[in-house]
Amino acid sequence: MNNRSVAALDIGSTKVCAIVAEVQDFAPHNVMIKGSGLCPCEGIRSGSVSDPAATIQAIEQAVDEAGKQANCEVDSVYLGISGKHIGSLTSTGRATITNAKRTVSKRDVDDVIEASRKIVLPPDRQIIHAIPLSFAVDGVADIVQPIGMKAERLEVVTHIVHGASAILANVEKCVTQAGLDIDECMLAVIAAGESVLLPEEKESGVCLLDIGGTSSNLGVFVSGVIFHSALIPIGGIHVTKDIAFGLTVTYSEAERLKIQNGSAMVEQVRQDEIVAVRQVGTDTSRKLRRRALVQIIEPRMQELFQLVLEELRLGDCLDKIPSGIVITGGGSLLNGSMELVNQALGMPIRLGGACCAGGLTGTLKQPLYATAIGLAQMGGSRCQSKVQQSEIPKKDNTRTIWNQLVRSIKRAVPPQ
Repeated sequence: MNNRSVAALDIGSTKVCAIVAEVQDFAPHNVMIKGSGLCPCEGIRSGSVSDPAATIQAIEQAVDEAGKQANCEVDSVYLGISGKHIGSLTSTGRATITNAKRTVSKRDVDDVIEASRKIVLPPDRQIIHAIPLSFAVDGVADIVQPIGMKAERLEVVTHIVHGASAILANVEKCVTQAGLDIDECMLAVIAAGESVLLPEEKESGVCLLDIGGTSSNLGVFVSGVIFHSALIPIGGIHVTKDIAFGLTVTYSEAERLKIQNGSAMVEQVRQDEIVAVRQVGTDTSRKLRRRALVQIIEPRMQELFQLVLEELRLGDCLDKIPSGIVITGGGSLLNGSMELVNQALGMPIRLGGACCAGGLTGTLKQPLYATAIGLAQMGGSRCQSKVQQSEIPKKDNTRTIWNQLVRSIKRAVPPQ
């Protein structure tokens, strides 16, 4: 990979998705997707490593596929983090402006955010993100960007995201054993929001629900940044297991039935619809009314959306999301999900696939790629910031060298 490329890795409970993108300076989107890889994975459960060998193999296959499509060797990735071990809280930080001009600088902002990270967490927890929600300058609150303002005192309110150190270390170890360095770990739901949500939605207030395999990630965005995040312990795997138990079929047959014939709402299914169910241990199949299948699925999906509603109430978010809910992730593709969410929550809803990156084919617009593409976009923004910062001294150095050259010429050439 060259310094104009970034790679992203989304490790889920059912699949590993890798993206390679080229950073764009002058384009509608900050990255152009050059390669993608997708590989089934059974080595992760709720964000924790359950089978290291299977996880490493899936990472290698997904990254190799993405690298081949992009015609480059991937050596480092931006890694998405999720799971039931992830927690969040709100913190504050304070700092005194000590420079002679009494003007808030970038360093002051960095210092006050760092101060907000100084919280007491259990020894087995570590901070992943400290995301500024708002600043206050000399007691005046709701400041979005304080840099350049006159001030004696700077305060910040941050959204702290933390995770279990051991679980994070095991995931990171799988990535490094697959031969990759980690550029940065990022919360998966924030990354998904980067690729799926429109700027207008994030600014006005919106909830993103990423329905995964063993769980679903929820993120509420207000004024352009994450305001609340949580994990809902229900995902697509729970629906599949319900079908397998209810119909006495294998897990693979239950997954097939869910994908091909499933729906989240019984009322959308006609009474006369019939599906074929393969019998365990035989080549024969039996006929079943499709409604019987959907009657198993609907209660679990209702439970998921009821838990979403409860989480929004607990987070004091219901009056902060006028743009409604955007659902994404592999589980969002189940027929009837959109209608059931609208019925259960009574607010605007849309299906979210990646829409904010260049080079998106029809396949990459599917919700299951959203997190990986968002990771690539966030990585692209990091690269652009590093380039911009590195260019500042270069310009100064060039000017200095030019001035030195001019002075040397003046000394060498005697005045007329």
